[in-house]
Amino acid sequence: MPVIFLNIELPEPTFPAPECCPDRTYEVGGIDINTISQAGVLQIGDRVESTAMLRGLAVQRQEDHPYAGDVFFESYTIFDRSIPVIVDANDDDSIVEMERFNACPLLSVGCITITSAGAASQIVVGCQKSHRAESRIKHIRQFAGRRPLPPACP
Repeated sequence: MPVIFLNIELPEPTFPAPECCPDRTYEVGGIDINTISQAGVLQIGDRVESTAMLRGLAVQRQEDHPYAGDVFFESYTIFDRSIPVIVDANDDDSIVEMERFNACPLLSVGCITITSAGAASQIVVGCQKSHRAESRIKHIRQFAGRRPLPPACP
């Protein structure tokens, strides 16, 4: 089979500056993470916004599924409720202006050790402008009802 060599010239990649903090550089010596689960995210790099969501039904049963029936998200209103808006009672609608000056734009850390991250959590090394995370878990325990006893022997 003949070998074909392609000579393709690619343009130099250009990366737009992130909108959140374009003058900051992050340096991490190492990351040691044991577990990331249940919609958890490890993000290395800048991000403008993110939304994470986890819905879970935790069912503990005394009987197996064929005898106890199925469980559905739609059966529980906790998964359909809107998230309440937090209102600051002391907010007077004044505008807050902020100006940053990073004398040293390098943010450097050694080693980061994380045992566990889960349930829609996020670990971000970099700049992030906005983040919204939501975790809704309904715990259910189902125990078998009393079964009628067989009739007594005469």
